[in-house]
Amino acid sequence: MDHGLLSPAETDELSHTKLMLERLATSWPRRAYVKKQELEPFFEADKEDFLESLLPFRDMPQYQSCPPEMKSRVLSCGWLMYNAKTVQIETEIVNPTCLDILRGEMPGLRSADSQKAVCETMVDEVYHVHLVEQASRLTRSRRGLEDIVIPQFNLVRHMHKRQQESSDPWQRRMIQFATAVVSEIFISDYLHLLSESTDIQGFNRMTVAAHRHDEMVHSPLFMSLAQLFSHELTEHQRAYFADVLSEPVVWFADRELDIWLSLLRQIGFPQANEMIRECRSSGSVDLTSLNYSEIVSMAEEIGLLDSAAARDSFSRQGLIA
Repeated sequence: MDHGLLSPAETDELSHTKLMLERLATSWPRRAYVKKQELEPFFEADKEDFLESLLPFRDMPQYQSCPPEMKSRVLSCGWLMYNAKTVQIETEIVNPTCLDILRGEMPGLRSADSQKAVCETMVDEVYHVHLVEQASRLTRSRRGLEDIVIPQFNLVRHMHKRQQESSDPWQRRMIQFATAVVSEIFISDYLHLLSESTDIQGFNRMTVAAHRHDEMVHSPLFMSLAQLFSHELTEHQRAYFADVLSEPVVWFADRELDIWLSLLRQIGFPQANEMIRECRSSGSVDLTSLNYSEIVSMAEEIGLLDSAAARDSFSRQGLIA
């Protein structure tokens, strides 16, 4: 993009974004959880592993009528599933995007501060994988769920399918980047309820709180990266970025009922097929579970919604009127 065409306001906004990026990069040694004392695992036998309010079938009669022991196993599966989704987001969405940036393949993100912030983010994300895998190992061992297998989540599957439908490498990288930006903006809210709950295992709560501590910084970081990135794109590339940015919002809101069906079958939950089939009747996606206003605001602020085509894309996904 020709920066000579930027208005004074746009130039000031870019300067502010670059300054924010510099501050985020230099604050890492003080705020990153990987720099703090590691959590020591502990187990509270009298507390559940997960919040019942987060189950998509919590009000279904099949779940309500099952014995407490089965409910407890379902909640433990919910915790394992929650952690597995975190691992897949970090390893299959965020870190590959960071590698694209470090290889210099993302326009506008080749500065020293961008590269430094991305390197620090990769360290954070790998540490988060360590945290949640440690918590999952404890749960599997204490709850007798060592053999539970968790399939690939729809969030990741949809992203890969969209990439396979795209012919050019830059389009595939852009789909990955858009999914990472959306995931990093949403994940703090995704972690919020568990990070403050005293009703679940204390170690589980502390694990999520440690993760959220870093993700609250990653959200503004990735919004800054998206702004710098979009300002370096051609008009054709910006139109494509605007088009694909809305899609991961819907992917993230997927209720992952296929994963739940697999887990329920593995623990021998009675009437699992019937319960999940009835859940599907109310939709596989729950956009009401997300506050996507930041995504829309970001798209507006960086000019992605200036075109009618981009607004149509966001409208089709139900994100704007």
